[in-house]
Amino acid sequence: MANIEEARYQVLLSSEGKSIVQARYAVRNNQRNFLMITLPSGATLWSASLAGKAIRPGQSPDGSLLLPLDKARTGEEAPEFAVEIVYLTRGTAWNDKGQFKLALPALDLPVSRTGLLVYHPPLFKVTPENGAFRMEPYENPTSIALNPPAGGLGGVIGSSSPTPKPAPASSDVDAKDESRLRQSQAATRLLVDKFRADSTAGKRAGILPVRVSFPAFGPSLYLVSELTGENKAPTADLTYQREKKAGGK
Repeated sequence: MANIEEARYQVLLSSEGKSIVQARYAVRNNQRNFLMITLPSGATLWSASLAGKAIRPGQSPDGSLLLPLDKARTGEEAPEFAVEIVYLTRGTAWNDKGQFKLALPALDLPVSRTGLLVYHPPLFKVTPENGAFRMEPYENPTSIALNPPAGGLGGVIGSSSPTPKPAPASSDVDAKDESRLRQSQAATRLLVDKFRADSTAGKRAGILPVRVSFPAFGPSLYLVSELTGENKAPTADLTYQREKKAGGK
């Protein structure tokens, strides 16, 4: 048996078109040596870990990532363990309004259920379109592997950290929102600059975790979906519009 009981994503969207994605998977396995993950086109992998320990993925001929897996003995009930990756994507800067397709990785195992927590710029109203995902009130992961013991490293990229409680969505745009937007953009630039500086300086042997706090700024949406087939890349279609109180047209 090999399957993914639950997938959880945290996504920080920037109006500059950049997105930081933290993906965590609760895996059961007594068959596979590797999990194959195909990132969205143009994505840059930052880190990967297995049960909280850094790993260096291999690469398949088609460019997909190959992450080594723990494997239980045949005939035994396979326990859950967490696989995590963090990556960056770059897209088109937002206008005053438009549509945005959030593409997630394709896995070569089926996923029983998926939770998607999306943080977006506070000066924009973001609405999900009808599709594979539906909007629901936020809930913590149900899989044990995605709920670490109390006292763990919370909110740290590269660890199996608990998903933070989403910020409440609000249509009231004021000076505080503008400040949060600047913090979000600054945090995104900081992460990009840190990764680039470390890579240029030769500090990385393969892909290691980026030990910084996940930049969870701005209002958020929580979306869920059920079964995702193997080798299928789930997508969430979103529309955005700049709030009129923020000077939109």
